[in-house]
Amino acid sequence: MKIKLLALCIASSLYHPSVMAEEETQTEERKSQTVFIDESDDWLQLKSGEVIKGELTGTIKEETNSFDQEVEFDSDDLGDQEIELEDIAVLETASFFTIRTSSGDIYDGYLSIREDKLYLSNDGEEIAFPVTEVVSIYRGSETDSDHWTTEIFLGLDISKGNTDEFSLLGEVEAERNTVGSRTKLKAKHENSKTNDETTANNSSFDGSYDIYLSNRLFFRPLKLSLLRDEFQNIDYQVNASMQMGYFIIANSQTEWDVSIGPGYQYTDFKTVEEGESGDATSNTLTFESNFEYELTDDIDFSHTYNLNWASNDAGGTRHTNELGFDIDLVDDLDLSIKAIWDHVSDTKADAEGVVPEKDDYKFHFGLTYEL
Repeated sequence: MKIKLLALCIASSLYHPSVMAEEETQTEERKSQTVFIDESDDWLQLKSGEVIKGELTGTIKEETNSFDQEVEFDSDDLGDQEIELEDIAVLETASFFTIRTSSGDIYDGYLSIREDKLYLSNDGEEIAFPVTEVVSIYRGSETDSDHWTTEIFLGLDISKGNTDEFSLLGEVEAERNTVGSRTKLKAKHENSKTNDETTANNSSFDGSYDIYLSNRLFFRPLKLSLLRDEFQNIDYQVNASMQMGYFIIANSQTEWDVSIGPGYQYTDFKTVEEGESGDATSNTLTFESNFEYELTDDIDFSHTYNLNWASNDAGGTRHTNELGFDIDLVDDLDLSIKAIWDHVSDTKADAEGVVPEKDDYKFHFGLTYEL
């Protein structure tokens, strides 16, 4: 009996190593996988070994130290992902990028990350930086038009019957972002009629140029606003200002920036009472707040507030509040809902002594198309 037990133990000791070796081989085979990546895909490998392919969007405005920053990567299967730079082992891109370093220098080229260094290749030359020196990454192309995003909004309201009403609001917004600057343009026109009588007729244009001083702080050397409004007795108004701004929140879901600075305003009134001046000039203090929040994958919320503080003769203080909801319909087409409150503290009476209302409330439904 002892001999049989000894033989069984010897057989077991000879059998188990071979079985374990076979199981390890099978496990290794299961772990080994081939990932097919198209030439047009960006891809990255995390230090944990995970591989993601899709499109690198760029950095998110987080901290000045880029090693605490995150990049936004649009995965083919997982959607938008925020990934810390320090977690990336390898990154390879198929597109043109522009970067800004902590010294303020700007470089562009085809981007890759290996061994905690960022490489840029352009015209056969390659330069490298420690990842910790990279402040921001922007997805850019050789063609300037690729930096622009443009949205066109059209709202139309027509009623027939006891009251004939027609209301049209058209807006065009364009924004150009680069690694070191931002340009914003907005043009708007509104016209409304009730029983063939005009009840609203105004046009406006706003433009600004921002220079990024850091990932949060920016300088706005010029903000220009033009306004014509028949029912506010304004033939035309020009407001030019200079501002300093700051990103309070900036990530893939929420962006909120504020800016403040001095300016100068000139207003030409349509008509005035006898003895009154037909124009007015004033130094101004301007403040702006822009807030955008992604409520769901299909619904975006926005709020814009503008304050323009001028002398009483030039219209006094103007507050403009605009709330907006954009609901995805198909591709680049959204259903847009806009609510606007415009308040002017000191409106100017016209030649007949009629003083315009201080408050205007507007509500619009329409469609927005992104080019």
